[in-house]
Amino acid sequence: MSEDEELTKKVKDLALELGADKVGIADATLAEDPPHGHGNPSAMMKDAKTAISLVLAYPDATYGIDMTDDLIIGGIYVATQEFMNTELSRIALRLARFLEKEGYKAVVISPELPRDEKRWAGAISHRYMGQLAGVGEIGQSNLLLTPEWGPRIQLTTVITNAPLKVDGPKLIDKVCKHCNTCVEKCPPRAIGAENYPPYNFNINRCFWGVMGWYRLTKVEEPPKDWVDARPTAMIMVPKYERQYPQIKEYQELESRLGWYPLCAECVVHCGVGIEAAEKRQKK
Repeated sequence: MSEDEELTKKVKDLALELGADKVGIADATLAEDPPHGHGNPSAMMKDAKTAISLVLAYPDATYGIDMTDDLIIGGIYVATQEFMNTELSRIALRLARFLEKEGYKAVVISPELPRDEKRWAGAISHRYMGQLAGVGEIGQSNLLLTPEWGPRIQLTTVITNAPLKVDGPKLIDKVCKHCNTCVEKCPPRAIGAENYPPYNFNINRCFWGVMGWYRLTKVEEPPKDWVDARPTAMIMVPKYERQYPQIKEYQELESRLGWYPLCAECVVHCGVGIEAAEKRQKK
């Protein structure tokens, strides 16, 4: 593929001008076998050549709030996440329109991915595309870690047939410190220290955490039938709603505020994110 360096510069400059904190370009053809059953770019655009990965960083203080108070989480963390997703969507749409005017096709992939509820896989993995674009690396936590903000970011992707100059992947074992703090801090033990991503991650255990059920039930270790459920633990939701009335109460809160993760321990305690935030505070 011949690369158009001038067009690439225009795309990156526009993305940063519109408010993105970081932007990278990936070879879309490398994403034909994404992890965890996510879709690949060619399913969205048959002649997809490249993918633009857009990064927006959370304000540092967002991760200093009380992450045990649902109203504080909803009013700050969730609200900030929604604002950021709206901003990312705006930037991505402007880039897609720009590429169309240049004579190319482009599709915007929402930062809030619609999911297949049985597999809990989205149309694409923004984390995986970000790694392919060289903006960061998927660390032991299975989150995308950037050198500048660790995992404290939101992502989105634009797929295009434009022959842009590819940036990555290029960061290999240079971001994640493999300190295993994310492993130790994960309440439902969804992350393993023995293997490497994506093979050290148990999605059913993670559900028990991000859905907040380890807090609601006061049981950190998810039940065996929950962990063993296939295709995912989502088929067990009705059973546990009946077993724990407080879960139904939370579901009603969620319907008002929108879905959001009630466990972010792997993000909060990631050393890369903490060190990067501390450096900014000293400036």
